[in-house]
Amino acid sequence: MLSVEDGDELADWSAAPVVTRFVHGWRLRQQRKRPAAGEQTPNFAALFAVRDCPCKGEDPDCEECGWQLTPRTADLLHTALVLLADQAYDDAHRLGDQFLPDANATTWEVFDRLPALTWTADHRWRRRMARAFDDLAADLGRGKWPEPTCTAEEMALHLAIEDAPTHLEDRPPTDPHHTLPEHGDDYSWDDCSDLLFQDHDVLMLFDPKLGGIADPEDPANQSMGVGDLRAAAWFDPFGTHSVRDPGRGFRR
Repeated sequence: MLSVEDGDELADWSAAPVVTRFVHGWRLRQQRKRPAAGEQTPNFAALFAVRDCPCKGEDPDCEECGWQLTPRTADLLHTALVLLADQAYDDAHRLGDQFLPDANATTWEVFDRLPALTWTADHRWRRRMARAFDDLAADLGRGKWPEPTCTAEEMALHLAIEDAPTHLEDRPPTDPHHTLPEHGDDYSWDDCSDLLFQDHDVLMLFDPKLGGIADPEDPANQSMGVGDLRAAAWFDPFGTHSVRDPGRGFRR
């Protein structure tokens, strides 16, 4: 809490306590790891070829101008998803079936960034969460938009969109990323959040004022039509058209 008595500079009208809750984010930049040299990167210039509209973006009412998932945006999202998957597999291996609050470590990469209701998940659940990052990365590698097919993938994509801009900061001028075609929709992370999700209900799990919202029997859940957000249901597909191949296995 800021306090005038402690020497903090406060305007007369803002003497009330200022409180914020830091949910997740990078702790130390040096903890991030880049893909190993020699790892094959998808050809995003071909997979997400940019389209130029005849109006050159000058007509605000043009029906041909639509948002594009561009090669540069896809590249950073793919990097974020692959690294998050690696970090999640590492976390899962070290945690085993331990409850996160009981584990003696302060360097978890992924699982302490998830809502607290997942912190008692077991090793199998955590590996499935790691695979959710890989599944979305594989979509991008096939030239498909990374549209989540379950709650776990929604959370995975939210984290990837949050992390993606930081990977651009790490790219030296000689990085192949800078040879990808440029477009006005590059790095439009707000548009990714708006257009790649059915809804953002899973983010309500971070709000301490909405305790119980994950349970479909909760009145608030029912009034908003949220559905089952309990950890056990995170991998239930949203519809038959979005079911992942159950025999796809795990990368690690």
